[in-house]
Amino acid sequence: MEKDTTLGIVCAVVSAITFGSTYVPLKWFHKGDGLYFQWVQSLGQLLVGVTVALTTTPAPIHPIAMLSGMFYSIGVVGWAVTRFGLFANPQQHPRSDWLNILGVVTVCVGGAIYAPIKHIPSRVRPAPWSVEEDYKTDPLVVQEVSCTRRIICLFLTIFVGFLYGNFLTPINYIIANEPGSHQDVRAYILSYCLGSFVTSTVIFFFYAIFKKNTPLVNAELSMPSIVSGILYGIAVTTFFMANQHLDQVIAYPILSKAPGIIVSLWAIFLFKEIQGKKDIIQLYIGIGVTLLGIAFISLSKVEF
Repeated sequence: MEKDTTLGIVCAVVSAITFGSTYVPLKWFHKGDGLYFQWVQSLGQLLVGVTVALTTTPAPIHPIAMLSGMFYSIGVVGWAVTRFGLFANPQQHPRSDWLNILGVVTVCVGGAIYAPIKHIPSRVRPAPWSVEEDYKTDPLVVQEVSCTRRIICLFLTIFVGFLYGNFLTPINYIIANEPGSHQDVRAYILSYCLGSFVTSTVIFFFYAIFKKNTPLVNAELSMPSIVSGILYGIAVTTFFMANQHLDQVIAYPILSKAPGIIVSLWAIFLFKEIQGKKDIIQLYIGIGVTLLGIAFISLSKVEF
């Protein structure tokens, strides 16, 4: 399929904005353990998948493409996956190797600068199960986390980061290896969304069994979760398109950090979660370094 760099850039911008705004509709509501939200959010994604299928030429539902819907987290592993041709992905080379690598390193440094900034948690509306407790526990009080729990969370983060790094691997495998397969990545969006929905439904089913049919369900989360899913569905669709038209080696490192800038801007201007002159200056420096890295990565595709 012929690449369109302009379309790729537009898709990357839209994807960064929608990824960074995915959780904005939920900020005012208690999410409990997050499993009800995840399930309803997958419905919003499915709406986007159906819409894309109705407006393009979809491929048949493909089990391998559905695997992409199971890979959900954050990370820059995807750059390495396609840069070095790992896991059956076609190897992709930028015009300038050194500029691409410099950009990836700079983006990571930028993220490291603003990642440690303290956020003041927003107050949320009480959930049905917390009303009876009359807010005995202040939601703004930070609970101490044990060392064991931190280690477990670290390994889980690495695991889901690996999954996110292979976000596109199943679909790339189909496009590159199956004769007669659709070359337009949009043809597989419905399969992706179905994979996400089926996985979330199975998880929620066993969760309901574990909770003895009394899962933590906050009814006020329903509409915000669907809106969040629609935003996420748009983000994923444009993410796939950006990767197709810009190559993953260009798009992945950009889209792994650019949404963090959008999240930080929401945190400053809407939710007032970042306060204090020092923290705000540190954030702006981190954003500036990240944008510099994005510029390096973008320029690495240009032939000088």
